[in-house]
Amino acid sequence: MAIDCGVAVLNQYLQHFANQDQKHDLTRIYVLAERRQIIGYYSICAHAAPTHALPDSNKISAYHNAPFLLLGRLAVDKRHQGQGYGDALIFHAFKITQETAEKVGVLGMIVDAKDEKAAGFYEKFGFTRLSGAAHRLMRPFSVMFYNNNTGG
Repeated sequence: MAIDCGVAVLNQYLQHFANQDQKHDLTRIYVLAERRQIIGYYSICAHAAPTHALPDSNKISAYHNAPFLLLGRLAVDKRHQGQGYGDALIFHAFKITQETAEKVGVLGMIVDAKDEKAAGFYEKFGFTRLSGAAHRLMRPFSVMFYNNNTGG
């Protein structure tokens, strides 16, 4: 099974590195497929974000780092783009984050968008940019599960 999302590094990650990273417990990979055809995937792992980069409403002065989940990669095959599969994958990632937060402390989700177009995609789901990194965004737990405007 292969994927062609139009971004070589995302295609190569799933084909050559995802299995190894998962075996070493570095990340978890979730794949959306139909009849052995990959529609899309995402990776998610534990992450610590420096508190100084967080928006004021999420700063925790007693700590240098805060716990988040990192949405490492998210890709949809070119044949399936624009059909809502990216939305389905991100909502599944939100569900995983909620389940994790019920068991361990997590403030929300962090994502490193590949480019400005990807950053815009994440912003429509309530992600906000962190200071000092144009394409690093966060979505706090409170927005993730209690904001009905974005479906989360």
